[in-house]
Amino acid sequence: MSSDAPDPVDVVCVGSPFLDLIFRGLPALPVPGAEQLADELVIVPGAMANVAFALERLGLHAAICAPIGHDPAGRLLQELMAEAGIRWVGPDTDSTPVSVALPVDGDRAFVTLAPTIEIDISPLDDLRPRAVVIDLPAVHRLPELPIVYAVVGDPEVRLLAGNLPSSLRAVRALIVNAREARGLVGGDDLDEAAARLAALGTLVVVTCGAAGAMAVDVDGTIARTPAPMVDVDDPTGAGDLFTAAYVRADLDERPLAERLSLATTYASLSLAAPGSRQKGITRDEFMRALADREGTGTSLEEA
Repeated sequence: MSSDAPDPVDVVCVGSPFLDLIFRGLPALPVPGAEQLADELVIVPGAMANVAFALERLGLHAAICAPIGHDPAGRLLQELMAEAGIRWVGPDTDSTPVSVALPVDGDRAFVTLAPTIEIDISPLDDLRPRAVVIDLPAVHRLPELPIVYAVVGDPEVRLLAGNLPSSLRAVRALIVNAREARGLVGGDDLDEAAARLAALGTLVVVTCGAAGAMAVDVDGTIARTPAPMVDVDDPTGAGDLFTAAYVRADLDERPLAERLSLATTYASLSLAAPGSRQKGITRDEFMRALADREGTGTSLEEA
């Protein structure tokens, strides 16, 4: 075998990475006619790139499968993806998704440009991953794969609200946040929303911010885990970090409660880690942090 052959891929993230511009240190969100001064501008790959980067940090080989923009934003994103070591395969396109994140008071608001980009899944034939993370509306376009994790964002929620697939049995887990779960089915009761989604035939995992995470299985079993107490000024990418750690724990065949605990803790500790680059602590850093946290009872053992 040639020494130049690419590493085998464990997980392919099917979906466009975003160019994220994060304005940190805002005292408040701006209102029309007013200006707010930020302390720092962080420019990093976002969305599926966050998932792929964190998977790599956790010891899995990951790749992005999505069109590659050649507009100014796309050229910068390609450079940042290369710096972060994120493999990106796909055809050329003329436009790139961009998101401006405005973190304030432990939460964040977004302004997003999300051009319609047709995802080409043909690279999956060569990558042959163990698992795929993909936006829920595109699941039906996948070839038959053993493990599929579905995610959504606000545009996907608007598309699917009142128009959900009749079955999600091809999906290993649907990973959403509380707002997304409620938006997909309507109504305010989170447990009921998660149960209605699980009734479509898949495990539903819901991140709940500072309240931790929960999951509802197809048989109605409910699991919950609290979030660790950490100081987080900028929660941008929290769901992506959770998704990566959940996938890692699931591929390691961890029990559901442990998957939720590890994923919640990884996302929290990664967001709390200092730095102005891509978020996601390494596997070794995570293991040391778990060992330092009394009473966690969990570890990320050698696979």
